[in-house]
Amino acid sequence: MSAKLNVKVRNVKSTRKSTTRAHISTSCNCKDQHKSCKCKDQHKSCGCKRRTEPAVEAMQVAGSELSDFFKQLKDEQTAAKFVRAIRCRDARAIQCLLDCHCRVVNFFCTHEKDCVRICCSFGRNHDVSVSFDICVKRVQNECRRNTWF
Repeated sequence: MSAKLNVKVRNVKSTRKSTTRAHISTSCNCKDQHKSCKCKDQHKSCGCKRRTEPAVEAMQVAGSELSDFFKQLKDEQTAAKFVRAIRCRDARAIQCLLDCHCRVVNFFCTHEKDCVRICCSFGRNHDVSVSFDICVKRVQNECRRNTWF
C-alpha cells in the first residue's frame, strides 16, 4: 500500500544566526534619552560604557572547547580509548583526553552501564561550570572486574 503526497512549500523564510555577543550596561544614566532617541548607537551618543559580562564570555569558551572535545571522539581510536578508560575506571587515561579545565569527578554504575561524571570550569574566575555524565554499555570482564548483575 503506497500513497503519493504532493506538498507545496510557500513563504519560506530563512533566519541568519547572529554573531553578536550579549552585553550589559554598567552605568547608564540616560534611559530617558533612549526613549526619545531613535539612533542605532544610543550608548555612544550619551557616553555610556558597555562591557561584555564575564559569564557570557566563559559560556562561549565552554561551548567551543566542549565542541572540540566531542569532535575528537569522531576518531575511532580515540573513542575506543575513551570507552576502554570508562569501563576500566582509568581516570588518568580520561584526563589525558580531556582539556586541562576538565576533571573526572567519579565513576559509577547503573544496572547495565559503566559511567563517568566529568566537571569542566571556564572563565577567569570559573564563572561557568559544566558537569556531564558519559555512560557506555557494560561488557563482561574486559577489565577483569566482577560483574554483580
